[in-house]
Amino acid sequence: EPRLVEMNFGVYEGMTWADIPKNALDAWTADFAHHRFGGQESVAQFMARVAAVWDAWQAETARDQVWISHAGVARAAELLHRGIRVPTSAQQWPTQAPGFGAWIMQPRN
Repeated sequence: EPRLVEMNFGVYEGMTWADIPKNALDAWTADFAHHRFGGQESVAQFMARVAAVWDAWQAETARDQVWISHAGVARAAELLHRGIRVPTSAQQWPTQAPGFGAWIMQPRN
């Protein structure tokens, strides 16, 4: 499912957090929902595409789903499960995510 790919970090794709300039991180956290970090995708855009898959799943009547994804998608799913469609601050973004090869289970809302 192409809507479940990790957020596009643009020019910062593949860089460690320590190698990203502080002013770039500050600009992102100042407008966390709408700033296009790395020049590509905002958190709001990322959440919208993950939410499209989430909403389709919620509308299904009796089918479970397995999503194999990056941690960012798992965090987005956690927010959607809690009813947060677009986090307005970086502090809302979940810090915990499943480890490599681990899984989480979200019941239908």
